[in-house]
Amino acid sequence: MTQRDVLVVGAGPVGAQVARLLAARGHDVLMVEEHARVGQPVQCAGLFTPAIFDLVDFPEREVHLNDIRGAHVRSPTGQLIALDAGKIMAHAINRGGFDQACVRRAELAGAEVWTSAKALRFDRHERGVRGTIHRSGREQAEVDARLVVGADGAASTVGQAFGLPRAKEVVSCYGAQMRGMTDLTLDRVEMFVGRKGYPGFFGWIVPQGEGHGMVELGVHMSPRPAKQHFADMLQDKVVAPFTHAAESLYEVAAVIPFGPKAKTTAERVMLVGDAAAQAKPTSGGGVYTGMKCAAHLVEVADEALQADDVGDARLAAYHERWTADVGKELRIGARLRKAFMHLRDDEMEALFGVLSKPECIALIQQLGDIDHPSKLAARLLREEPALLRYTAPAVARSIFGQG
Repeated sequence: MTQRDVLVVGAGPVGAQVARLLAARGHDVLMVEEHARVGQPVQCAGLFTPAIFDLVDFPEREVHLNDIRGAHVRSPTGQLIALDAGKIMAHAINRGGFDQACVRRAELAGAEVWTSAKALRFDRHERGVRGTIHRSGREQAEVDARLVVGADGAASTVGQAFGLPRAKEVVSCYGAQMRGMTDLTLDRVEMFVGRKGYPGFFGWIVPQGEGHGMVELGVHMSPRPAKQHFADMLQDKVVAPFTHAAESLYEVAAVIPFGPKAKTTAERVMLVGDAAAQAKPTSGGGVYTGMKCAAHLVEVADEALQADDVGDARLAAYHERWTADVGKELRIGARLRKAFMHLRDDEMEALFGVLSKPECIALIQQLGDIDHPSKLAARLLREEPALLRYTAPAVARSIFGQG
């Protein structure tokens, strides 16, 4: 039996951020990770805006692979919208290395980390929560904690154990780290859309330098597995020019939850990151929003632990704080995504025609921000009313469940 102030389940970057900040405030923190090595397997394209390095305590150069200044967005038939912001908009980073750097900083702050440690069950008792942890190659361990933080992804064991709501929808992602790709523009992300090839989401290539890159897609509500869609993607005439001579170094698979959830706390329990469905519905990125929410969690948890009051009424302030911070952006993103999901390919082709106008391109390059897409969407609809001609039918289908 080991006793801790806080048990953090999941050693991704968001869980590590919580562990680091709480340990730095003097709390006894244990973080458990089910995989043998932090950051493995890789489950993310590793494309972050520079803003994320304002939230961590290590420099971007530790994990830097490539700088991204724009995107090439391609329609189902290959229509191209070429975007160049004229400045660095994002960094392609070593995602496994990023996770490891976050966890190292948590350890330096005083948190302890167990790897190959899977949380099996949780039981409340008078003074806390007892977690049963299976440790590979060791005896099963029991951990008593005053507070449990679930940072354990879309299928959160912590969330399920305490009856917290599931995400409203999930997108299945599949892809591969590849080398030997050709015709890539080094500072442009390649994006591919189309209801047939990428139902409910899109595909992308993040160039990482010297012919290397992450090639992935996401699909929603498809009868076919994402892996099959990915195999088709590599053969698609729009994608094949980049990947036809490439080889896969390793494959990646992930699930992205979209919500946001209506409740992310219970007595002695808090959820954060993908466990709380805090990912951005428009891009699927969840590390930046998760880390912003982690800061709110730490403030509330620190106050609750010091007051020795970790009841749901006290912890619920965290849910109020993070929804006030990023909730509006997530809700608007969910509405944008719902309309996008119901666009037919012919409507998408027509939209490309409108968005290719010089004035639209200029606006996208001026206001485009994968962390805050709502401002751009509002301006585009206001400045270019023709967009409504194609989006309104999709919105109607999303409301009435047609198509």
